[in-house]
Amino acid sequence: MLMVPNRKQHTWDMYDPMTNKFKEISKLHIPYDKRFGGSSQGWLVTVNRDFTVTLYKPYSTDHDSAIINLPCLFPPEVEDGDLEGLEDMREYCDQHIYKATITADPLINPNDYMVVVIYLHCWKIAIISPGRDNIWRKIDPDEEIFSDTLFNSNKFYFLNHNHDTLSSYDSREPYCGTKVTWNNSDNWFGIKSYIVKSFEGDILQVLRRCEWKDSLTIRRTTKVNIFKLDFVDGGVKRVIVKSLGDAALFLGDNSSIYVRASNFLGCKSNCIYFSHDTDLISYGPQGVPCDCGIYNLGDNSYKKFTLLLDDEESTIISKMEAQPPIWIQPILNL
Repeated sequence: MLMVPNRKQHTWDMYDPMTNKFKEISKLHIPYDKRFGGSSQGWLVTVNRDFTVTLYKPYSTDHDSAIINLPCLFPPEVEDGDLEGLEDMREYCDQHIYKATITADPLINPNDYMVVVIYLHCWKIAIISPGRDNIWRKIDPDEEIFSDTLFNSNKFYFLNHNHDTLSSYDSREPYCGTKVTWNNSDNWFGIKSYIVKSFEGDILQVLRRCEWKDSLTIRRTTKVNIFKLDFVDGGVKRVIVKSLGDAALFLGDNSSIYVRASNFLGCKSNCIYFSHDTDLISYGPQGVPCDCGIYNLGDNSYKKFTLLLDDEESTIISKMEAQPPIWIQPILNL
């Protein structure tokens, strides 16, 4: 489901791209006036004005268990006495986290799950195990800007913003990492990059090529390339993926989702479902969230979600710059 802000009712609606309809659901246990910096394991991640972190489970029937409060996440530094600068940072506090991954559902594994975030303009990585830790722990890699993170086989993977380096850390010893690089002829500007795990356990890199118009406020996806990362002899070789077969991907600000399309009525195989995710790596307005749609890898076509973007009653999405849509994995009986 794609979570979309409803400006009239000050709540969130659930858009089903399989049927091109909004779902009739009861009110969700989530705040309306927030940007969510991550969606993973059915939980949403956001940052509060004091830079503490909160996890929300929208579909939980128990409201008390649907909210988990985590400690303060290393606020941005401002000069002493710069109250105006601090207030500016607080105004955009929900942009402090760029991407987040949760290793397991906290309700099922309350003492054995971890939360990993890319934060502070994508320069920093932090980790916490809420069942054991009362503070966040920093992972300090080399000076990099990161575009995505993935948890796979007890390892955390981080893809850099230039799309040519993958860092990995053992979740049990997250302070000693390894790094692999590859030749990349693509200019990073105009490309958004994601990593996702396939059913076979392979790590796929997805390059989403975009173009911007009207002073970088209007974005449009133009082409997608997918590569399988083969790890050999201490390095990595990228292999072009021409078809996803029966699989479909759901990509955006959420942890990347890989599904078998035939298991879901109406889900299109060999396609990538995109939300309009965060572009900028500095705090501030993000522009019109208009780039939501389905990319068909077979014929390289891209079709926007027309119910969201073309209908007069749903033009509210174009006004919600501070609350971009985000994918969420709902309960099965929705």
